[in-house]
Amino acid sequence: MDYVQITQADRLEMLEKIGAPDVESFYANLPAEYRLQRDLCLPPARSELQLQRDLEAMAKLNNTATSQSCFLGGGAYDHFIPQVVNNMAAKGEFVTAYTPYQAEASQGSLQAFFEFQTQVTRLTDLDVSNASMYDGATAVIEGVLLALNSTGKRRVLVGETLHPDYKTVIKSYLHDLAAQYVELPATDGIISTDTITDLIDNDTAAVVIQSPNVFGQIENWTKQFEVAHSENKTMAIAVFNPIACSFLKRPGACGADIAAGEGQPLGIPFQFGGPYLGLFAARKKFMRKMPGRLIGQTADKQGRRGFCLTLQTREQHIRGAKATSNICTNQGLLAVRATIYMSAMGPRGMQNVAKQCYHKAHYLADQIIKLDGYSRAFSEAPGASGGGAFFHEFVINCPSTAQTMIDAGKKRSILPGLCCEKLGIGTANQLLIAVTEKRTVEELDALVSLLKEGK
Repeated sequence: MDYVQITQADRLEMLEKIGAPDVESFYANLPAEYRLQRDLCLPPARSELQLQRDLEAMAKLNNTATSQSCFLGGGAYDHFIPQVVNNMAAKGEFVTAYTPYQAEASQGSLQAFFEFQTQVTRLTDLDVSNASMYDGATAVIEGVLLALNSTGKRRVLVGETLHPDYKTVIKSYLHDLAAQYVELPATDGIISTDTITDLIDNDTAAVVIQSPNVFGQIENWTKQFEVAHSENKTMAIAVFNPIACSFLKRPGACGADIAAGEGQPLGIPFQFGGPYLGLFAARKKFMRKMPGRLIGQTADKQGRRGFCLTLQTREQHIRGAKATSNICTNQGLLAVRATIYMSAMGPRGMQNVAKQCYHKAHYLADQIIKLDGYSRAFSEAPGASGGGAFFHEFVINCPSTAQTMIDAGKKRSILPGLCCEKLGIGTANQLLIAVTEKRTVEELDALVSLLKEGK
């Protein structure tokens, strides 16, 4: 907004309009203990040029993920974003676009969402995707609600290895519903099929498994979902990482009925924790029960290609209790960013990103476990049922607290990772480290040196 000073004449005019003789009378109802009884102690007035210099100097004091070696993960990752994503997404047609109620006037936005849906279905190897959701957590709970409504069953089995924030959202939604949340305990950082077999029953609507999971471990979706489907036709919900889908077996190929995930890795910066982008895909038979909106391709009377809102069964379209979801809109601008990112990178580019993440993470893990006092948190024994296998994120046992390493790293402009205890997934001496394609060998070796000295 424009900066325009309020003059004394302006103040008097406003006071007159509201019927207050002076400012003191205006604030008379505010208790004295809540009012500042001294001057603000502001510095002398500065010129605009001086003010700009002061603010620039203050801004330079910030240490951001881009100005440091960032090994943060836990659901948001420091991936490279091509400049074309920022340039195209900043175009006025996208920035100012709103929910396309009048499809004929929103062909550009609808086409972008249609392309987004196509890309998500290819990533997940499933039949249909919606035009996005608020974030990964809301996408997961919408999958749970779809399973409850489709099966008529009431129990939901949720892997302990699901991100704790996602579990909190699921519990919050189910709190006032006739549904039961049951957590599947982890064995060596993964969910074993025996655990699912022991806890599944005739009233189980869905099994929810994240892979790579919150520890970075790769779960065995194929066997886990076989158990779900063989026992009472329980639905399988895969919580996925879109970058990993370019390298690992995809949710649909593993037998998932629904795939939900966080789209932040697809050209979306950290943004102080949000807004982010929810990804949601399912098999065709669940299309009419899916939340949000679906964009379809059609043709006009002249045979020209066009786009329309094929399904939009939401509460604000006067569906009331028949609405599939209380989701009111989608993350349109962020879905556009993801669409541009995937289009710019292409299948080979995204696969290259995934391979770099995988190999760099394994190089770093191998170097760290050579240090005295450090070890992987989960088994690496040959033949173990998934234990030890990870994508680009892993947990390290440290000889001292993880926070000690984090504090030491800040002094060297290194963000070593996240303390598992603070994240709610482990102990105080466990460090969750994520590696993306942006990390150089020099940065990886610098982290190893930091941990070696931090011992």
